[in-house]
Amino acid sequence: MLAFCAFTPSLGQGVYALKQVNTPYDEQQPVLSAQEELFLSVAFHPENTGGSRDYGDVWYSKKDEFNQWQAAKPVASLSTEGYDLFIGFPDDQTALVYHDGKKKPHGIHLYRRTGETDWKYEYQLDFGSFKNNGKSFSARLHPSGEILVMAMNTYGTFGNEDIYVSFKQSEGKWSVPKNIGADVNSFEQEMTPFLSDDRQVLYFSSNGHGTGEGRDIYYSQRLDDSWERWSKPKMLQDDINSRGVELSYFIDPNSPYTAFVTTTQNSEGYGDILMRRKEEIVLEEVTPVEDERFLAANFPVSDRSSVSVTNAAEVVPETPEEPKVPETPAQPTIEEERPAAVSEEQGQEVEIAQESAAVQVEEAKNVEEVPMAEAEEEQAPSMDAARTNSMIKVSALDKNTNAEIPYKITFKNANGDKLGIDEGLKGAHELALRENTAKVTVSSENYLPETILVTDFRDKELVMLTPADKGTSLVLQEVLFKKGTAELADQNSLTYIDQLVDFMKENPSKKIRLEGHTDNVGNAALNKQLSMERAGSIRDYMVDHGVAFERIMLRGLGGSEPIADNNTAAGREKNRRVEMVVID
Repeated sequence: MLAFCAFTPSLGQGVYALKQVNTPYDEQQPVLSAQEELFLSVAFHPENTGGSRDYGDVWYSKKDEFNQWQAAKPVASLSTEGYDLFIGFPDDQTALVYHDGKKKPHGIHLYRRTGETDWKYEYQLDFGSFKNNGKSFSARLHPSGEILVMAMNTYGTFGNEDIYVSFKQSEGKWSVPKNIGADVNSFEQEMTPFLSDDRQVLYFSSNGHGTGEGRDIYYSQRLDDSWERWSKPKMLQDDINSRGVELSYFIDPNSPYTAFVTTTQNSEGYGDILMRRKEEIVLEEVTPVEDERFLAANFPVSDRSSVSVTNAAEVVPETPEEPKVPETPAQPTIEEERPAAVSEEQGQEVEIAQESAAVQVEEAKNVEEVPMAEAEEEQAPSMDAARTNSMIKVSALDKNTNAEIPYKITFKNANGDKLGIDEGLKGAHELALRENTAKVTVSSENYLPETILVTDFRDKELVMLTPADKGTSLVLQEVLFKKGTAELADQNSLTYIDQLVDFMKENPSKKIRLEGHTDNVGNAALNKQLSMERAGSIRDYMVDHGVAFERIMLRGLGGSEPIADNNTAAGREKNRRVEMVVID
């Protein structure tokens, strides 16, 4: 039996943003040295090793003579073109850093310090077995240097990312990461673990355990030395957990009354670092319950629940009679969130957004709840619909003034592949279709493009193009996602986004915002997260194909802005969408 007590925090305690450290980009997982140096991971910054497409480099800040944090700067010797995460200090002269496999092997590596921001590579830690199956990874080294707590999607997870623990065996050798069990780990996400100095309290970020606002910070008490039994997780107070996403929480090792919180609450979706007074928690006396619970890591894959964590489409039960996935109470309204980040996030995690919907009503039957979202629900026009060796008549007009404008025509097959382009057009033209043309895209500089099926052409098609003025929006109807995920579904979706890339390149002064939307079925906070990540997937593709990161903002609105009736299947399908909005 363990018992703890502490005092209650005073009201109105200060919260301070690290203004010189926070940037317009994504700050994640701050780590403090004994010398009060701050190391963190910054995503999508143009000064990263991989530029604005880089999912995270290690950055560094220290205090000036006035005890104020200085602007952070990148640490090239600890960074690669992939995702790099600073984990902690085994001692004053060494550091542990996670690399996702680009340039350095996938895993956790040890570096030795040779200067203020200069580090020499030593070796990769040996865990016996270490594999992260997802894109997200977070970890912290306990101040003792003997314990690593980490969150990842690997063998034996209950859901997406779960929390694992590993113990140092000898120099460079660590135990196989062990899932800490179902008391803490849910069918959803547990991330960014932090273990208290006394090894008794675990803080972590989760969208499980009944949270209603994205991811919140929880804590749980360790009940015995097995590391498998924990008290029921409790949320930290509301002034820490906001309507944004709380990404991490840890207590300053140099000042035990100070905590650092990484959150999106004031940053439109990017992680920013806040410093505040530590919340003094009261842990009740808890008598461990004797039961026969087993760790997920002890189960062979074939013996696990029917809920798969490697395939997002399998999360939704086939019928409501198999409620093995815990229900999440539906939430009311949803607030806007950010221009996004990593997300960090991010691919396999979004399957959770439909879980609560799956055990409600008739939606579970049809799984038509995938709009533009699910490729299975919408098939590209068949090749039978394409017209071969025929002609179309077309002209392009300004939608507002009806004036003729110059335009070009791009011919595409049913998969969206380009078959040819006719440029320099103005007025009415009769054009020969390329072989197997199924649709054509009409575009013009400073106008939003329009794609029309060949079968929808009349004898003469007047195409009204909308000027790309500030505030103008376009629903990306041809962009599909795999069911319950932010993964783009097919080549046609990529080809359609190529059209947006062309639009941005042809209009280099334009800036846009991608807004993700869902229907209102299920957990509102999780739907909001899914909508953000889907918008982020489109942005990532556009950035990879040459559009500057700074020109694309993101917003995840979940089900808060429907355009149709959510009480009908057709209405829900219309509400599940991503829109492109011209903002400059």
